[in-house]
Amino acid sequence: MRAHMTRAMDWLQWLCIVWCSIAIVCMTILIFTGVVMRYGFSTGARFAEPMSIFFAVQLTMYGAAACYRSNLHLKLTVFVKMLPEAVGKPIELLVQLLLGAVAVAMIYYGYNLARTTWFQSYPEFESIRVGVVYAAIPISGFIFLLFIVERFVCGQQGVVEDEIEHAIEQAEEQARSLVPE
Repeated sequence: MRAHMTRAMDWLQWLCIVWCSIAIVCMTILIFTGVVMRYGFSTGARFAEPMSIFFAVQLTMYGAAACYRSNLHLKLTVFVKMLPEAVGKPIELLVQLLLGAVAVAMIYYGYNLARTTWFQSYPEFESIRVGVVYAAIPISGFIFLLFIVERFVCGQQGVVEDEIEHAIEQAEEQARSLVPE
């Protein structure tokens, strides 16, 4: 069961990363097009800004979920590492429960936001609804919650802090060997 769950979460994380990659490429192209149109042809590309916002929301929401699963998200572990292990483990559990609460809030409030703005449209795009853009919030919240449940069921996934510290130490040793004494 754990292997199936991990495989499914791997696939879901890969999907988030692919979607984020597409969003970055599209944002880059759209912003470049807007700048060229504005300064090269003295006319603005009205579609560039709202579409860039659409992709920025997607990138932020799905990227946060993917980073959490890879254990690459922003976190403050300095204080937890200073505590004895007997105290650090319950705090780590509390942090995971609080992150679960954040995911549930993303689902609930994101759904309400998407539902409220579902029939609003961008002036530049009558066919793209604002609610479609904000639907990324509850969907990514659900993905985030799945990743949190996976962490409880299967344990830590992704890059472990010891691996990061080991890589930093190796890089420092290599840098020291390049500098003559």
